[in-house]
Amino acid sequence: MTLQRKIKENALLSLKNHWGRAIGILLFVLGTTVVFWMLEYLFSLMTQITSPNEAALTLDFGSRTLQISSSMAVISATFLVVSFAVLSPLQLGVKKWYWGQVSGETPPLLTVFDYFYNWRQLFRAILLQLALWVRKAAWAVLFFAPSVLLAAALMMMDRPLYSMEVLLYIALILLLAFVTLSMGVLWYFTTLRYYLADYLFVTREGMGIREAIKISSAAMKGSKRTLFSLQLSLLPWRLTTVLLVPLVFVAPYYSASMAIFAKVRLESYFSKIS
Repeated sequence: MTLQRKIKENALLSLKNHWGRAIGILLFVLGTTVVFWMLEYLFSLMTQITSPNEAALTLDFGSRTLQISSSMAVISATFLVVSFAVLSPLQLGVKKWYWGQVSGETPPLLTVFDYFYNWRQLFRAILLQLALWVRKAAWAVLFFAPSVLLAAALMMMDRPLYSMEVLLYIALILLLAFVTLSMGVLWYFTTLRYYLADYLFVTREGMGIREAIKISSAAMKGSKRTLFSLQLSLLPWRLTTVLLVPLVFVAPYYSASMAIFAKVRLESYFSKIS
């Protein structure tokens, strides 16, 4: 039996008789996210009605234009910061719950709020997610630079009039799509080195943020392909979530599978170095 199959079977086994709790956690996280979206939209709408102002930025998408006022930008930025500060520790709490669940501990539902109980834990949870985001963004700048250059070249080209120019234009568009897709896959594969940082954070309370990221990078050496293959094998199930109803079953199954992978990998790593 392959490791992927064992992980999937154990994920289903860990959720047996606990699907209701897992689905409840999922709906709570989704509901919190939707509330932030609705509040942002409501505040933007109220601002446009009460104090309309000139657009600070206008984006032209073919025949349609998107006008962004300074007040809208401020509201969007504010809700982005607030939602990040709330959802980051909440998602870490969810991962902590799944870690306990796949370990056979049957953790309480309130585990998802563990990083809201004191300011230090809340700050560290936010700082971890921010540190990971900065690192992933830095890799994105490196990997997507060729795509940006190709897109700039396309924008600078005059509108093609002759057949050869049209063919060259189409070829550049296809090249841009191929390069962007390839770099996207390479970027995602590269950033998998940080995948275990969250699980180290929720299982080893005294570990520093830099240390968690460093150990994650070390532990994922030689295992990024395994994780990538596991995620690809679950991709068909995740694609069904566009129908919404399967989401309540697929998301817990996926989260449990990822927690088991993290548990197996970290146990193997610490056993090896000890």
